[in-house]
Amino acid sequence: AGADLEALAVASERGEGVTASSRRSIELALVAFVTLGVGTAVGNNYYFISASLHSERLFGFTFFDSDDATIQFPASYMTYAWCFLGPKMLAAGITGCAWDTAAPGSQRRQDLVRNTPLLLGLGQFVMGIGPLLTSDNAVLYCGLMTAGWATGSMSVLVPILTLEWYGRDNWIRMFSVLMTVATLGMFTSYGLMEIDWEYSHAASANTTRGYDDEAWEQWSELAVDDVAGTNGDGWGMCANQASCFRAAFIIQAAMCAGATLVAHKMFKTPHEKSVFAYRGGGSGSY
Repeated sequence: AGADLEALAVASERGEGVTASSRRSIELALVAFVTLGVGTAVGNNYYFISASLHSERLFGFTFFDSDDATIQFPASYMTYAWCFLGPKMLAAGITGCAWDTAAPGSQRRQDLVRNTPLLLGLGQFVMGIGPLLTSDNAVLYCGLMTAGWATGSMSVLVPILTLEWYGRDNWIRMFSVLMTVATLGMFTSYGLMEIDWEYSHAASANTTRGYDDEAWEQWSELAVDDVAGTNGDGWGMCANQASCFRAAFIIQAAMCAGATLVAHKMFKTPHEKSVFAYRGGGSGSY
């Protein structure tokens, strides 16, 4: 009878471990969905986001000819590319080194995961609300740099957590699942931006020909409309229109706040060592 009770207790612990593992997997997937999804979508759309939020002033100083900002904008185009890509590459290296130098199970490692969606959310909030308060270009710099940093950081954390939590036997499978989820998050953010863009311009009074969603026509007018300063269709009708993606930024900021809460809860999942034990030889070091 004693042996039967012991076997039942082991089976019960195993079942609780699997349940906790499933919950942990869903939580990690949600964090990847939001952080990598939003960050990647912002990075891929930085061209139009930059056109929308560009200003001639940075930290109160005027660097461009204020008479025609649209003509001056291409001079900063590569600078805005660096604002996203530079922090993304730096974050990948710094986050990996910070993880390696932190003790297993330490608060420092947990903060690396929690603070990544938090930082991204703050940047999205700044890009959504900032233009209502100021026309300074620091709003755009802040938004692109935080998005780049969060994307680079989470791009490193996902494979690290997958390896440590699920072991080498399940690493490829779980990493593939998480990156697929992140891809779905990117399409979700694309959808939010597209809906916001269409709504803004369908009712916009800033264009002379009304709403036009023909991509080839927008690009073909780059050298005509933008230089002439008529309606900015060459920039996707977003030149100097901060409202283009405002609603999308605010929604994405709320999504990142939710992901931050999920990341915090993720490390409170009970029976952690049991979870690792039933996931293909994970070390359970967290």
